[in-house]
Amino acid sequence: MTSGYDDNDDEKEKPSWSEIDKQRDGSSHVSREQGEHRPKSPRKEWAQKMYLKEIENLFKGKKATKEHAAALKEIHERAGTKKFTPAVKKYLKEFGMPDDWSTLFLLLDYSDIAVAKDAAAALIALAPEAQLNLKEGLKSKLNIIIMTTTDDDLREIAEEALQSL
Repeated sequence: MTSGYDDNDDEKEKPSWSEIDKQRDGSSHVSREQGEHRPKSPRKEWAQKMYLKEIENLFKGKKATKEHAAALKEIHERAGTKKFTPAVKKYLKEFGMPDDWSTLFLLLDYSDIAVAKDAAAALIALAPEAQLNLKEGLKSKLNIIIMTTTDDDLREIAEEALQSL
């Protein structure tokens, strides 16, 4: 009686899982280099950038709004004028201390010494990652503060900051 079953089939070994994986790794459908990736489409890159921007805005809170951008713009436009102090007061009341270099630099000239001190401390914290020209500008500004301020605490902070740069 012959069945459709061949005795020679029993003798053939089934491939092990590791052999199957090796065969799969040799397939032309699988990338051979680990670092090899398909180039991203421009649309996918744009979507990823927008997604990351939205995540960043979540962490910024109120500082990611149009009102914040307008308040910052007003500070920069009013620097050196009589309207600078009210613009800074309004900004500080609504958003707290800024976190960008250029605005903090402007606040070094603010009439409230406590705010100027906070701005100096924030700039010193940002200085290690700042570009060389920004650091040099800060050094010059700190030298001017040392020579012109009547507040001993601000002078001391400026001197310490200058030595740390």
